[in-house]
Amino acid sequence: MDLPLLLLLQLALVLLAIFAPVRCQVACNAPSGAVRQKRLVVRSPAAGELAKLDTCQIRVAPWSGQVCQVRVDFERLELPQPQLNANSGLLECVDYLQIQHFRLCGRNSGQHLYLPISRGQELQLLFRLATSLGRQSTWQMTLTQLECPRDSASLSVSPPEVQPQSPPTVRPILPFFGNLLPRTIFGGQSGFGSGSGPAAQLIQSLTSPSLADLELLAPLGCDQYYRTTTGGIVSFNFAGGIYMPNMKYSICVKGAADSEISYKIDHFELSKANSEQPGPAYDTECRSTVLTPLRVSDYLVIPDARMVGRPELQATYYCGNGLAGQELVARPPFVLRFASDSQSSASETGFQLTYTVRRAQNAQVTEAL
Repeated sequence: MDLPLLLLLQLALVLLAIFAPVRCQVACNAPSGAVRQKRLVVRSPAAGELAKLDTCQIRVAPWSGQVCQVRVDFERLELPQPQLNANSGLLECVDYLQIQHFRLCGRNSGQHLYLPISRGQELQLLFRLATSLGRQSTWQMTLTQLECPRDSASLSVSPPEVQPQSPPTVRPILPFFGNLLPRTIFGGQSGFGSGSGPAAQLIQSLTSPSLADLELLAPLGCDQYYRTTTGGIVSFNFAGGIYMPNMKYSICVKGAADSEISYKIDHFELSKANSEQPGPAYDTECRSTVLTPLRVSDYLVIPDARMVGRPELQATYYCGNGLAGQELVARPPFVLRFASDSQSSASETGFQLTYTVRRAQNAQVTEAL
């Protein structure tokens, strides 16, 4: 093997070791400042240490100047259930995780969130442990920083707009090493990594968003993003038996222009204005067009959908109960929007559904003609 090729392989190993995604555990309220890792695992402290804490704060710095989203996967998130405030009569999280505008409590293992990040913005996770039950909480989550290309128009998923940015900073790699390498292969006249040689192309590829990032990026406005053609979706704290108060978020499913999606409702119980009447409710029964104090405003929006069993129904907002067993079919974009108020009732157990993305039936007929 000739020397230039050998050096190139050695350089590749060094770079891959440096740029490979890192998984590590960080401590609560770390005095050293923000953590800067492409992939980060956050775990709850040991029981003895957790029992001494009132808060647990973690700061995450952007991996590069091109970071535009952070995907948070809650492998395990077990916090106390939301409590009814005796004074206000409203439901609230006493022990919680605050991450951007999301305040989570209860049982949310298996859920995920996409969080948009502006250039240079840090992400802060704040666990508030106000009660003895809160100090018995447990969590494990993976934070993956996702980078947008400089030309975001090339993305089919239309990620959040990113301002033009300078190339991400490359960590120093044995500063003297570059002087020992042939410039015709490992760099141009502008320095290490410049030019068009194999090593320069390798460095440029390692400092650009990977294909994995492009696949993971969520469309603009999506707080959750499901990329498989089949799957299941549940409301936050569904396992705890009550959905989160004061929550608004959008759920997106990856699709194509010639596809449609089938939602099969397994469980559906949301409060509604005319609670004395059983069964499902729609539109103004779920969200009044007039803002009044303590109005009921819990709903799941399924835009441009038709109910297979009731094709004459043209609803957008869904609430109440009785939808279990129904199937709804919608055309792209595949977006669900959930909202809840701060009030509580026995009917607020949430929703569970399965979805299937498939070829649109009318597209198949058109192709056949």
